[in-house]
Amino acid sequence: MRQQTGNFRTVFVRLVICLGALRVFRKLANILQLRRNHDDAPVFPFFKRRQTRKAQILVYHRVNDDADAFFPGVPVALFTRQMEYVAENYTIYSLDQIVAALTSRDLPDNALCITFDDGYKDNFVHAFPVLSRLSLPATIFLATGAIGSGKLLWHDRVFAGFRQTQVPELAVVGTAWPHYPLQTVTQRQYALAAVLNSLWNLPDIKRGEYVNTLLDALEVENDAQSQGLMLDWPDVETMSECNIQFGAHTVTHPILSKAAPQLARKEIVRSKEAIEQRLAVTVNHFAYPVGRRSDFSDEIKTFLRDVGFVSAVTTIDGSNDEHTDLYELRRATPWDADVDSFALRLAYFKFAS
Repeated sequence: MRQQTGNFRTVFVRLVICLGALRVFRKLANILQLRRNHDDAPVFPFFKRRQTRKAQILVYHRVNDDADAFFPGVPVALFTRQMEYVAENYTIYSLDQIVAALTSRDLPDNALCITFDDGYKDNFVHAFPVLSRLSLPATIFLATGAIGSGKLLWHDRVFAGFRQTQVPELAVVGTAWPHYPLQTVTQRQYALAAVLNSLWNLPDIKRGEYVNTLLDALEVENDAQSQGLMLDWPDVETMSECNIQFGAHTVTHPILSKAAPQLARKEIVRSKEAIEQRLAVTVNHFAYPVGRRSDFSDEIKTFLRDVGFVSAVTTIDGSNDEHTDLYELRRATPWDADVDSFALRLAYFKFAS
């Protein structure tokens, strides 16, 4: 059934492209938007005239051809085609420019911003050359504890555990996790998704303990090094001189709403200070780890404002206009396997928001 759905989607997208409907849809999305009721459900006649221009922000993590089953990156050729497409069809703004335009209510049509989270080495090796060739600005949000340190972020330790384990079943005594079979890649992917969601929702003080317990149960190395997974500071310095901006993403990637207030504030400030001291710049933008609505709070937003951030980005789907809270900027993840679907999805997301 999934394959049939995928085949239908491919045929539909190609038909839209061949008929020239994408170009029309893109233009209409600048004029019209989906009509919704108070419950956010579409209602007849399903569209209304757009009152404000929208800015879209893309979020990437990794760009590589590793075909990692547990933390996949966007293939390099696909990323290249995506960037070529947006360079031709959108006004690409830096995050500074997006925030300024939102504040001044002076957004152009088809404004789009490119961002990356965490600070993976392949951002420098694979994404940066493409962005440089096309003269596209971008923002990379750094979890600074993993930059140039050889340390893995806690979620990368979890990905590595499920990637490397040889045990046939995950059974962790003393936790709420059920037993998960791990004999196939699909089974390990399912278990990873369930365990990761559980870890996201734990109090921060317990997460490290649970990760250690998990890796012991998976019978994998518990003190693995990054081995070139993350950026080094010289990479960051090189990119900062070439149209790439850097934002803060905490030090160790805690879920801020699950952390003690003092720890959350320390993670935010130390991440900001580390980048500012290394690059001699002012860091204006922040990305919430994981970035769901439940992962930050009004208190955290207020603290960000108080220590000098002018915006914060989430992973909540949607576009942004003059009414969007600058400390809750929406972003979209470009997960499509071909550039035509990517193009159609961008147009639809704009129409629907």
